[in-house]
Amino acid sequence: MGPKKESQRFFGKAPQLPQKSQQASRMSFLSRDRATASSKEVKEVKSPDRQQQQVLSFLSGLQSNFTSLVRLVEKRLSYDKTKEVAFERLYQEMDDLKQDQELAHLRPLYIDLILFHDRMESIYKDAIDSGVLSPELADLLKSLNGELMEILYRRGVEPIILTSYTFDPKYQEVVKIEPTFNQNEDNQIVDIVRNGFKYKDVILRPTKVVIKKYQPK
Repeated sequence: MGPKKESQRFFGKAPQLPQKSQQASRMSFLSRDRATASSKEVKEVKSPDRQQQQVLSFLSGLQSNFTSLVRLVEKRLSYDKTKEVAFERLYQEMDDLKQDQELAHLRPLYIDLILFHDRMESIYKDAIDSGVLSPELADLLKSLNGELMEILYRRGVEPIILTSYTFDPKYQEVVKIEPTFNQNEDNQIVDIVRNGFKYKDVILRPTKVVIKKYQPK
């Protein structure tokens, strides 16, 4: 009987844990589950914040690149504008030089044509004053003079138009002076002896005029 009792003592049912220990073990497992769930929730909360930061960082980099691109475009446009102005100035200077050289070569020819124009006008006036101008000769002189003026116009030569009766030394040359006692008539043009001509802005020949000059009593 002795050994049997001993075997029952060692191979019998496992001793039952106290009820309080079982509850404590369950509470420990529950705490671990709650801690695991809390850490997952924290990760789920932190993950959108990290994505938002990445988006903001990307947008910031994109804005920086766009600003650099705008500055580069503005600098390029400024350079192109400066270059365009420089080329325009160069083209203008080359064009002016070309015109000056052209005028230097053609000026004697233009002066001869202008003198020929003066000669025809002189013949026309003399013939009218003498009364021997026939209609056929008058038409011929007018036709030739018109063709001559057309040739000059095509080459940029044109008469100087009188826009004021006050003498202007830039466009007119005095060939005769008439005295006047009226101060308001001082430097007033009273007659045109010969028409002036210009080539674009260059005076080929000033207008020959007669003016009045004030002389106090």
